[in-house]
Amino acid sequence: MNHKYAHILYNDNEYLTPKKATFDHRTKTGFMTTWSTDQASLLLKEKYWNCLSAFGLESAMRRKISFERKHSDTNLLYFKYEMEVPDSLEGYFDMAVIGAVSSHLSIRETTEEVYKMLRDYADGSLKFNDQIISSWLGEKISSLYLENLEKGKLESALLKYVETIVSKILWNVYGGDLSRMGKDLSSMVYLYTEMLDLALTA
Repeated sequence: MNHKYAHILYNDNEYLTPKKATFDHRTKTGFMTTWSTDQASLLLKEKYWNCLSAFGLESAMRRKISFERKHSDTNLLYFKYEMEVPDSLEGYFDMAVIGAVSSHLSIRETTEEVYKMLRDYADGSLKFNDQIISSWLGEKISSLYLENLEKGKLESALLKYVETIVSKILWNVYGGDLSRMGKDLSSMVYLYTEMLDLALTA
């Protein structure tokens, strides 16, 4: 598991951190290793927990977790979970696109910049056209030292990511509600980062 991931479990009375946690988006289940048998017993006794997960300083996501059973290893727990963002977000994950962008740029910064362009467009302070996109692409890539072929692949991935957010996620997931999408930006970035890690380690 990537050391940049951190998880905090909490409810009305308790909060704690597990030693390790893995989440499988395909089944909405996971495994958690606790620091002690007492900690495992507490999680099982309370059963229902909220989980705040963070990826470094990049992004964070909340989930609702329910512990179902304990394996023979007393510190290893199995759980099911629900996300606090629309499940349909997962359908717009593209491993090739997210992988290409994240290998050179911050997914968080890129996503926030696209959102800002959308917000400025909605406010009437920006005309969303090819020139704006080209200028933005140029600024994103100009500081990177890439071969022409690699630069072309990154440009293509960035364009596809912008298209996915602007024409698919905003409308198909959030019904055009820009404010609602903005509240989920960090969770969306976290989700796609975690899904990419899962795909790469599968």
